[in-house]
Amino acid sequence: MNISANKEITLGLSKAIMNGQWDIVDSLLDDNFTYIGDARPAMNKQEYIYFMKNILCTAMTNMDMKFLRVIEEDNMVAVDYTNEMTNSGAFMGIPATNKRIIGTGQFIREIKNGKVIAEWQTTNMYGLMVQLGVFPVPHGK
Repeated sequence: MNISANKEITLGLSKAIMNGQWDIVDSLLDDNFTYIGDARPAMNKQEYIYFMKNILCTAMTNMDMKFLRVIEEDNMVAVDYTNEMTNSGAFMGIPATNKRIIGTGQFIREIKNGKVIAEWQTTNMYGLMVQLGVFPVPHGK
């Protein structure tokens, strides 16, 4: 399979985050990077790396992210993903469950001059909160 440079950068960023390769994460993000997603205020490069390193990757470990669909158009790469992970630390004030959970969502990354300059993401936060025990399991499940 021939993968384009933009897809390689896009998927490489996710893989580096999962593997705690923060020097690679830093090198793949443009200094003017902007993240917009999940009803949060926009984050810059430093805020994004801090969130990924100190919040997400301390609460969720042993990540196994699958890229179900990867679609590229010009300098934009869209990814539909699942991420099986262990909830081994507190997440957004919710104590660790030590359970394997599955996060799902989509993101679009914009690439310019070999770096990610922007990301827009949506996560199935309701599904994640059900698995963390915040909301009851919907009837019929």
